Amino acid sequence: MKNAEIIPQIKPRILIGATGSVDITLLPKYLSAIKATIDCTLTVLMTNSATTFLPASTVALYADRVISGESPLDWPTDKPSRIVADHDIMAVLPATANTLATTAHGGATNRLTTVILASTFPVLFFPVMGNVMWEKNATRRNISQLRDDGYHVIEPVWHENFDVSLQRIVGHPSLPDIETVMSLLKQHLAK
Repeated sequence: MKNAEIIPQIKPRILIGATGSVDITLLPKYLSAIKATIDCTLTVLMTNSATTFLPASTVALYADRVISGESPLDWPTDKPSRIVADHDIMAVLPATANTLATTAHGGATNRLTTVILASTFPVLFFPVMGNVMWEKNATRRNISQLRDDGYHVIEPVWHENFDVSLQRIVGHPSLPDIETVMSLLKQHLAK
């Protein structure tokens, strides 16, 4: 009897796009859950504004790889077409109103939006922003356009917290729970 050829299983390659939102401080919990739940390689692509909230060196503790900054010196290994070729799915977690608007209008203003525009895999957006921004007609149009273009915009969960600057409780769209994010990633990886 011949030895059966063993074909190595290729792990899913997940790309997380991280944008500049206060909710990025929750990102390590989500990254830890992804690594614990899905046998994958995990890359985080951070915008410059994301790194002002959470340093790339901290994110690197929870991912296999972190790409941040916009230096042309990084493009031999981190140019958008290479990043796209190296991944199977992308979740923009959190996705700011600016990132949604830029993508909805076909903009490629930074490495993240360029990768989104060049993507050949499912892209899931997890919007986070202030309540007033979420309710604006422009934001609703952008979300509708993204969905029409084949992107997946996940409905946020309403979160209330005390806003120190306003001195009152305010509600705003926030990230869904970790289980929901894991379920959506698995669902879209299976396609």
